[in-house]
Amino acid sequence: MRFGVRGKEALAITLLTFLVVATTTFIHLSQLTKVVVQEALRQTELIAKQIYAQSSRSLSRVRGGSHWDILRSDQELRSLLDASVGYSPYLLYALIADREGEVVLHSERVKEGSFAPERPGLQALLSLGRFQLFQVLYGGGEIYEDTLPLSLDGKPFGNIQLGIATSLLRRELNISLINSLYLAGLALPVAWLFAMGLGNLILRPIRKLTQEMDRLRRGDFEVGGHLGREDEFGELASQLQLLGQQLQSDRLKMLSEKEQLQQVVDHLEDGIILFTQDRRVLFFNKVAEGVVGRPLEQVIGWPWEEMLVPSHPLGLLLEQAFEQKSGFHNAPMALPNDGSPKEFLVSVFFVTDAQETMGAMVLLKDLESIKTLQSLVSYSAKLTALGRLTSGVAHEVKNPLNAMTIHLELLKEKLDGSPEEVQQSLDVIGSEIRRLDRVVQRFLRFIRPEELSVKLLDLNALLTDIASLLEAEWREGGVAFTFQFDPTLPLIPADEELLRQAFLNILLNACQAMPDGGKVKMSTEREDGFVNVSITDTGVGIAPEDLDKIFRLYYTTKPGGSGIGLSMVYRIVQMHDGVIDVFSGADQGTTLTVRLRAC
Repeated sequence: MRFGVRGKEALAITLLTFLVVATTTFIHLSQLTKVVVQEALRQTELIAKQIYAQSSRSLSRVRGGSHWDILRSDQELRSLLDASVGYSPYLLYALIADREGEVVLHSERVKEGSFAPERPGLQALLSLGRFQLFQVLYGGGEIYEDTLPLSLDGKPFGNIQLGIATSLLRRELNISLINSLYLAGLALPVAWLFAMGLGNLILRPIRKLTQEMDRLRRGDFEVGGHLGREDEFGELASQLQLLGQQLQSDRLKMLSEKEQLQQVVDHLEDGIILFTQDRRVLFFNKVAEGVVGRPLEQVIGWPWEEMLVPSHPLGLLLEQAFEQKSGFHNAPMALPNDGSPKEFLVSVFFVTDAQETMGAMVLLKDLESIKTLQSLVSYSAKLTALGRLTSGVAHEVKNPLNAMTIHLELLKEKLDGSPEEVQQSLDVIGSEIRRLDRVVQRFLRFIRPEELSVKLLDLNALLTDIASLLEAEWREGGVAFTFQFDPTLPLIPADEELLRQAFLNILLNACQAMPDGGKVKMSTEREDGFVNVSITDTGVGIAPEDLDKIFRLYYTTKPGGSGIGLSMVYRIVQMHDGVIDVFSGADQGTTLTVRLRAC
């Protein structure tokens, strides 16, 4: 059964009314139970006192003999026991028992001579909370007792026990429950009629909003301006109007992103073909278009048999995969590609959701590209091995250098006072040893893998700090520093010391490229989760034929240069998953841009 908004609203108000009535009834009954129990206790205490008084009179009138025989023979006491049960609507029985629990007198005479069972005290009910007391009274038929001790000459010899049945207490409460049910029976129809009328008033603007939503579904984004209300529905219509404008903007953006995604997929080296659940062509990129031999616009929605020519090598594999509903991986195959055969690794994957096949994807890997990549990996492994070898050689060179330095110092001490030309020769040997040691140290720093000490870093502050150190040194040379920092630049995760070394090398190169002075401009900006740092000088620039060589190890065009500075910069930027670009020309200055990930 389907409920509309009006029916749901009427049902909700009715249920709410029922809940209110039921809750108030339950609270009223829980409070009433306390009052009923208190009244029952008051009546039982009064009856117990009357029985006690009558027992005392009987025992005082007759002296001698068994006091139990005296009580048994007292007809007034028996009549009082019988009348007590009829007097109180809650009292189930009244009895007098000795200290061992044997019944001497009972309102039900057949139980005289038996032993009275132990019952919970009526006072225990009063110690319960209202809701617990309500649960006890309606949980089952239990009996509680109010007990008053009997004494003679100050010594107890028996008990007066009055039994109260919870079923009798519950009977009193049922009268209030019936009245509450009458109230609920009257309130529910009234609530239903009220809800139906209120639903009609609310549904009118909702129906208009539904019409506006239907217009929006059909592509008419100019919606929400026809209600003319100033209440909450008017606000909803205003939001609907904004939604239409946003959807229109998002639709244009989505079309643009779809075109960009199409361009990205078309630039993949691997071919991709997507099929629907019923084996119809859904999509393929440019590489796959060369294999299929037809444009996507022509065959989209076609069955795969019609997409391929009958003698196409891919047809047999697809037929086998679709019949067995089992994919395969990296099957080598020569496929036509723009009229000429080409080697591919063909894989078929079935897309499933909850054990149901939703479609299939064919992946065509260019075998020539894979071979090229394998060659690059092999070359990289060889370079790594070469790096380990050269690192060992460098260490082997460093150890003799240290020994030569020590023995040179010892030789200087022994030749102290020797001719000046001998001292000059020793100084030249020491200088060359130190220079060779610096070369080895630089080489080791370059090839040795380092652990990054990453923390959040403010690039603007770092660049300002480096520039302040260099500004004093290069001011006399006519070099001026200018800044154009983005104040909203986010922090980046980086190794501060390594980046300090990298930017210091870049700025030193910029200053050294302006022997007659000039300007060094530093700028920062944020862009799509990255930060860009650009450093521009007005120096001699770099010749076009040298641009692709400047990051090579030991390549330099400066007299006395080591050729390690920019290589170290390039390595540090790579360690931070960054990119460095250079733009320059002879006598046109140079701009180096470093792109790093932001937080």
